[in-house]
Amino acid sequence: MPELNQSQSPRGSFGIWLAGVRTGLRTFPAEPILGLKRLILPVSYWRTVEFAYVCRRLAGLGPIRVLDLGSPKDLATILARDRDDEVVATDIVPEAVELARRYTIAQGLDGEGPGRVRCEIQDGRHISYSDNSFDAAVCVSVLEHIPDDGDSAAIRELLRIVRPGGLVVVTIPFDLRYRETFVKEDVYERRYAGQPVFFERHYDDESLKTRLLHVPGGRLDDLEIWGENAVRIERLLNRLGRGRDFLSPVEALLASLYLRRIDPGGAGYPMAAFFTLRKS
Repeated sequence: MPELNQSQSPRGSFGIWLAGVRTGLRTFPAEPILGLKRLILPVSYWRTVEFAYVCRRLAGLGPIRVLDLGSPKDLATILARDRDDEVVATDIVPEAVELARRYTIAQGLDGEGPGRVRCEIQDGRHISYSDNSFDAAVCVSVLEHIPDDGDSAAIRELLRIVRPGGLVVVTIPFDLRYRETFVKEDVYERRYAGQPVFFERHYDDESLKTRLLHVPGGRLDDLEIWGENAVRIERLLNRLGRGRDFLSPVEALLASLYLRRIDPGGAGYPMAAFFTLRKS
């Protein structure tokens, strides 16, 4: 694995918020509308803590080569710009890849090598790269949207393409009971044709273990359950609809105040699982 470098990577909610602001500032001259959007919303409620978790898990390793499977693409530019990582940012949806490429070009990060981001189409269930091609892989709020057993297939693929000792860092929705959501509209690459389309799953303890953690060739390196306490801010934000836009600049602050790591059996409402697998 690459040498340790403790000086790299934003840490904590405030560091991620600053990284989002830098993204807006650097994007604005070349892409004013995209830059302004990011300045208004430097980072959203859950992404604040999810991105911070990824950066904590990668801290001390770098520069490294990272595959980002479908995460919100701000993460890829943060890793390249602030850690000098070489990042391959992927998505199954061509429009998402093109939007990500616009952000990377506007910031002068497009390309290959340390401190660069290459944007390309990939299906996480069948990644085109050979075994041991990356030092780490990250996947923020993606696996829950892959239908059938595609989430398990994607975890196996991510472990396959990282080197021995490499890390796979993942965030997913989590609850006390497993549930799946179907909608009557297009979802990513899947088209609505009269039958409800799978949108996402919320994992519980059992499904998390059987679908994602018990993967041959990997071992659990870290697991955190995150959620809220008595004040349910996410529900409030969702009920606001378009009115939520007015709170965009302070979503990172709300995350730092209300999102918490939840102890098993303790107080609070579990809402997400953050975990890291290490390749054997």
